Amino acid sequence: QSKIVRQNSIFLGRNFIVLLFFADMLCSEIFAQEPQQFIVPKTEYGYPDLQGLWTDQTRTPFERPLNLDLQRTYSEEEIAELEQRAVAISNGLQQPLDPDREAPPRGAVITNQPDANFNGFPMTYVAVKGEYRTSIIVDPKNGRLPFKDDPPMDIFAKRAAAGMGVFDGPENRPSNERCLGVPGQLPIVVPLPIDGPWRNIQIVQNKDYVLIFGEYHVTARIVRLNSTHHDPGFAKYYGDSIGHWEDDTLVIYTKSFKPEQSDRRLPSSGALEIVERMTLVSNSEVFYQYKITDTEIYTQTITAELTLSRMPADNKLYESACHEGNYSLPSILAGARRQEADSR
Repeated sequence: QSKIVRQNSIFLGRNFIVLLFFADMLCSEIFAQEPQQFIVPKTEYGYPDLQGLWTDQTRTPFERPLNLDLQRTYSEEEIAELEQRAVAISNGLQQPLDPDREAPPRGAVITNQPDANFNGFPMTYVAVKGEYRTSIIVDPKNGRLPFKDDPPMDIFAKRAAAGMGVFDGPENRPSNERCLGVPGQLPIVVPLPIDGPWRNIQIVQNKDYVLIFGEYHVTARIVRLNSTHHDPGFAKYYGDSIGHWEDDTLVIYTKSFKPEQSDRRLPSSGALEIVERMTLVSNSEVFYQYKITDTEIYTQTITAELTLSRMPADNKLYESACHEGNYSLPSILAGARRQEADSR
């Protein structure tokens, strides 16, 4: 019996050692598969390296559709359905146009885009912090702009209320017609639903400055680090930007915007202030948050969030050259004067 007990003990001991060996291998493999914590790359000056070409290629709208009310996110199933629908619509728009189609109805609004398939559209919804958002605006909770007045009384609305018509002179025309808008106040702050260069920026850094270059209308913002705003301040396009680092986040504070930069998607006044926060969360993604405050237009501060994606290595930015051949403003005003003359 003692011999049998010894043999069983040896057998059990060997099995125990084998089990420990395989358990150790299994644990090592599991831990080896755990994602490595992202280490933020730094510039030669010790700051997080945000340099490169970035884009906001997402189909997520700036404001939440009214029918979604307080629904903040989509499920993966909803996203799949929405993206399939977007592809189907895009494929339909790419079909040849009917050469015998009728003219637009009398009195219809005609824009600079002659047909429905003039522009491309983003096909995908890009997640923000792992969520598929229903809007870029996350606060207010309904994802909508909280206007003080309806309509919002920006400089154009005030001029209209004073009796100035939209075609009376250049003062009441949007700055984008003169290639002075991006559109909107800053690159990417006012996303358009269509694809285009307004979605692309380039970031360049050194010790004392960060340059944020918008492809559309060749918008170059120079952010002064660890500085103060100009005193006395003066209004200018794209405002006056200063910045600093909070750990790995670049914080940019911009004010002194020209009131003429008010955009129909984001009305604003000379009181507009924007605080941006850029955080590199992977080698290919930047978490971008910005807060909009304008006490003349909105009842509260607006918070918006999106993901900036690094552009593919073979992509480039190109000169916008908006001013070349741009006769929109004199043509619009000349047309208005012609109508006035014909009505006499």
